[in-house]
Amino acid sequence: MAKKQTTEKVEKITRPSAVNRVIGELDGKSTLGELAAMADALVVAGGGDSNLRASIHYTKRALETAASLGSVKLTKPTDTLVEKLK
Repeated sequence: MAKKQTTEKVEKITRPSAVNRVIGELDGKSTLGELAAMADALVVAGGGDSNLRASIHYTKRALETAASLGSVKLTKPTDTLVEKLK
């Protein structure tokens, strides 16, 4: 008899969803680069391909939206610094 292979089910996640999850779980201060790297790692863990440039793009757009809603404060001396407000 052949053994049954047990495959671990991996949650697939889109890049925009990964970015939103990372920003939603933000506590304290972080940078745009750190948040994009965390989102990219989530996508890779879900079976997707690494694309840090795309993650940075989606992170920047999501942070601008969150800042306009008053959820985060963005400071831009060199790298975008992110601080959760609420």
